[in-house]
Amino acid sequence: MSSELQEILSRVKRVINRVHKKEGVIFQQSHVLDDGIEHTFTVTGVKSPLELEDDLLELFIWVWSIKDYLKEFYKANNRDPNIIEKLVDDSETLQYISDIANRAKHANLRKSRSNKFAILVDVGIEVPQTAISKIIFGAFSVHTDVSKSSEVRLKAFIKIPNSEEKMDAFAILNAGIQIWEQAV
Repeated sequence: MSSELQEILSRVKRVINRVHKKEGVIFQQSHVLDDGIEHTFTVTGVKSPLELEDDLLELFIWVWSIKDYLKEFYKANNRDPNIIEKLVDDSETLQYISDIANRAKHANLRKSRSNKFAILVDVGIEVPQTAISKIIFGAFSVHTDVSKSSEVRLKAFIKIPNSEEKMDAFAILNAGIQIWEQAV
């Protein structure tokens, strides 16, 4: 395996570790509720949904980038790099990863590898009661202190527009990584 390919696989592992890190310092969101008043929600002890989304998008981009490194590796080892393109053509998983990565890089997806224009949706955290040490209610605020971040569940889904089907983004990423590892 080339040093460049080893480096990108190592980078992907580092980003995976960051994605799965649940701890965080503090995040805050404000919403105007039905009463017309802005309410502020503060959470400490767990990463924010926006930070999770940033980490996931970075992971989608790097996992998709493995394709180019594999093609170069194949060329250097007198193997047909089109085998990698065929892998993508035959894998809906890799096509979804392509859609998410390219949308993240280019802001708009004019062309879809999956022909379904997959999107990342519902990125968030679920905090069970057992993970919360205290909740403080103010007139227009709620503060939640998460003391057991290990119990928090991270979630994110891939959705096909005009479809009700949603797929677990973590499972799609893991499956894509396995496909690339088998190609080495």
